[in-house]
Formats: sequence, structure tokens, C-alpha cells
Amino acid sequence: MITILDGYTDEPACLGVPPYIAPSVRYAGGAIASAGHQWQYRTIDQWRSGASIDGDTLLVIAGALVPGRYLRGMPISYNELKKIAESFSGTVILGGASARYGLGRGGGKTARAVTSLVDYAASGDVDAFIYDFLYADVRQRQRTLREWREWSAAGSQVVTHHPDFPQPLVAEIETFRGCPRYITGGCSFCMEPEIGKPTMREVEDIVAEVQALYQCGVRNFRLGGQSCFYSYGAHGMGRTEVPEPDVGTIKKLLTSIRQVAPQLHVLHTDNANPAVLSEFPEKAREITELIVAYCTAGNTAALGMETADERVIEENNLNATPEQTLKAIEIINEKGKRGGRNGLPVFLPGLNILYGLPGESTATYAKNLKFLHSVKEAGWWLRRVNIRQVVAIRLPRIPVNPHLFYKFKKTVNEQINRPFLQKIVPCGTVLRDVFLEINRGNTTFGRQSGSYPLLVCLPYKKPLRTWTDVKILDHGYRSVTGIEYPLNINKASLDALSQLPTVGLKRAARIIQHRPFGTTEEVQKALDEQFDIQDVASWISFS
Repeated sequence: MITILDGYTDEPACLGVPPYIAPSVRYAGGAIASAGHQWQYRTIDQWRSGASIDGDTLLVIAGALVPGRYLRGMPISYNELKKIAESFSGTVILGGASARYGLGRGGGKTARAVTSLVDYAASGDVDAFIYDFLYADVRQRQRTLREWREWSAAGSQVVTHHPDFPQPLVAEIETFRGCPRYITGGCSFCMEPEIGKPTMREVEDIVAEVQALYQCGVRNFRLGGQSCFYSYGAHGMGRTEVPEPDVGTIKKLLTSIRQVAPQLHVLHTDNANPAVLSEFPEKAREITELIVAYCTAGNTAALGMETADERVIEENNLNATPEQTLKAIEIINEKGKRGGRNGLPVFLPGLNILYGLPGESTATYAKNLKFLHSVKEAGWWLRRVNIRQVVAIRLPRIPVNPHLFYKFKKTVNEQINRPFLQKIVPCGTVLRDVFLEINRGNTTFGRQSGSYPLLVCLPYKKPLRTWTDVKILDHGYRSVTGIEYPLNINKASLDALSQLPTVGLKRAARIIQHRPFGTTEEVQKALDEQFDIQDVASWISFS
């Protein structure tokens, strides 16, 4: 038996940190099953909690190379991999981006090589490697399209062994691999162009994978496995850096997914190249309309502008100019800005800004801030601005001035992120279906399912792994504070009641002393004359 140990994946075109599950672990399960062998699936968090690793072969899949901050589910560390490999009596194989580049240690740092810790490192596709290995053939290669089709469906059962199954698990889905800009080397820092010419999956193959996962019980899907969703099925791939979008292919994909997964809860996308939207604005608008129509609310397209400094753009062969990015932001806002069922806008752009690239100077910070203010002044919204330091994979490590970097982040949080959040989800907005994930002290944190979910804070303790609607009270830089909606005034705790508008601890104590209540008039009578029940009437319930 082979144990698949999920060390979690966070790559430019793939996310597999809980609540997401990466395609690679599912493909590996499908490949093992196709070779006639049994598999066991474990996450690194399950191992941390004492779960056993059995069998005679251990397949570790890891690749957290994009610097991120995680609410829970930290990727495997070097010391953990070392301990696991040394204690396992059989063959240890490492797959994923870590087999090629090492384990990421955060932005601004070089990835740490780990291949010496294992018996084999699969520098190609880990699913193809394990399949060949089980037939006593050790080689590095990519899976074929036929294998991709078969293994993606055959490995769907892996999801049922994930701790987050069935909810809030989000299945990451690949539409194509590689970057259309590989012909010029792509962005200097990115691993995607090294894959070579993009390999496009057939609509039918993607839909078959979604159907298999849906039949297993998955209800949340993210079409995040590609460098640019708008480029799926595009014309000119391999001949031009900016291929022409194919509206019909994307419509076929989205409509077919909704047919085979009619009761899905989440369907989101990810990455978009601003240059593609800017170069083909009418087709980009049509695709945006399709995303709004067939995907679910709260969707985000991460735009990889990386910098607004023309010198840095040129020296690093980056995706897009500031003008192209502003146009892409406009196109997405035109159709996606309206409110959705879950309390968030239907579809908004996000923006990645990266530091640690050749050509940067003090002026880079000013240019980036000026660009962000231009978005704000134009009236367009950004769901989030993600500011990171590059992980040195293809580039030598370039030190970033910590004072300038953290000052920039603070300024962006205060002048951009919080004001945008206050517009996107004003106080009083109800966020539907928030999954409560962790307690820290007397505080509970949760998120909705989907791409780049908003962190939601309840300033009191609640049982975990439950769903609730939350009404917003206040805004942080990347999070909101709120209370359950509606708040059952006859059962809520003192801490929860005290968070109601104009209530506070003393009035909350009087509410508890005089309850149960049946009407707002009864609540008003139990409290002081200065209290106006209308301040909380729309926040509470009595049962």
C-alpha cells in the first residue's frame, strides 16, 4: 500500500492548503489505483495530530512556494519532512514543486533543498512518477492527456478522506498547465513558464472530473489551476504572449459544469492576465458576463500586475503595464461589482504586488501607491491587494528594505484595503454561510468558502465547524468583525449580546436577567430610557 501524505501546495497556479485540496494529490490517487494498488491519504495536519503513516511506500506531495499566511493548515516544514522520512521504513518519494525547487520559507527567502531527505524526487509529474514506479520504471516525465483524463476522475475518492470533507472543502481544478508567455520566458520570478508550451485540457475532461468529485460529495469548486482563466482555450497559444480568448469554449465549460453539478455551493475562478483583458476588451467583457452568470458570488480574479514601475516591468518581463491593469480592473468591475447572494459582490479583481525584483528603487513604492490611488479615484473596487516578497526560485535573492516594505504595507492597509472593504461590505451587510474554523482566546474566526475568502471575526467564543450568517459591525485591513445574524436574544451569551449596537456589557447583563423575551417592546421595557430598541431590532431574533 502507498500512503499519500499531503504536505499542502501553494503555487502561482494552484492552491492546496485547507480548505482547498490540490489536484496533484487526487491525480496521484488515481494513478496508484490505475496501477492496481491501494492508497491511503493523510494530510500533514492529521500526522501532527498522531495519525499513522502505513504501507511500504510513502509519497509526500508538497509545494508551498507562494508566500502566504494561513488561518490553519500550515504546509509541511523541513524538520517535519526530515522526521517523517527518517522514521518511515519503506521507500520515500517526494513530489510537487518542492521536489524541483525545495520547500518555501516565506517571501524574500530562498527555498530550502530537500531532495537529500528522500529516496526519490519526482521532478516531473508526481502522478506519472508513481505510476511508472509501481511498474518498476523510474523516470521523470509529464502525464499524457489520456492519463490526465483518467487519473483525475479515478482519484476523486481521495477527497472523502480529507478532514474538511464534505464542507468546507474546495476542490482545486486545473483547466490548463503552463503559461502562454513561455515563448519569451515569462515573468522572471515565476515557475509556470518553465513547464513549457501550455497543455490545454478538453472541456469534456474537466467536466468529467467535476462530475466525479460532485458524485463523491464535493460541492465547492475553484477553477484556479491556470495562469489566466480568460486564456483557457485561447487562440494563438505558443505563437503570442497574449492569446485571443475563446468565449465559446469558456461558455461551454461553465454551462457544462453547472449541468453536472446542479447543486454546487461554490464555483469560483482565479488568475487573470491583465494584458489579455486589455488587448481583447469586448471578448473579456463577454467572458466576465459568463463568469457572473454561471459562477457564484464572492468570486475573485487575481491580477498579476506585480508592480507599476515601468523599469521593473521591463527588467523582469512582467505581464502587464499599469494602463493595461487599470483597464482589466474596469472591465471586471463593470459587470461584477453588484451584490451577490452571499453578501459579497459577485466578481471583483484582486491585485498582486511583488517586491524583491531586479530594478526596484525607492520610487517603486511611490509608483505602486499612486497606481492604487488611481484605481480608488476611478471608482473601481479591488477585493484585496496582496503584497508579498518574491521567493527566490529563478532569481537570485534581492534584499528588500524592511522599513520601506512594511511602511508601504501599512499605508496600503490604511489608505486602500480598509476603505475598499468598507465600500464592498459596509456595516450592516449580512455575510451568508460563514464556516467557523478556529478559536483564539475569546474570539472565533471563520470564512466563507471560495477564492480569497474574507476573514470574519466574532468577538466571542462559539462552537467550531458550524455555519452561521454574520452581520458586519466593523472593518479591519483584511477582515471584518460581526455577530451572528439574527442573534437569538434569548440564548446568546453575555459577550455576544454586548456587541449589539448601543448595548454594551451593562445592558447585556440586564437582557440576560430579564429574558426570555417575545417582542421588541418587552426588550425596550427591560432596559433604560436612553436605549432605543430600533438600534438593534434588525439584528435580533427571539427563537
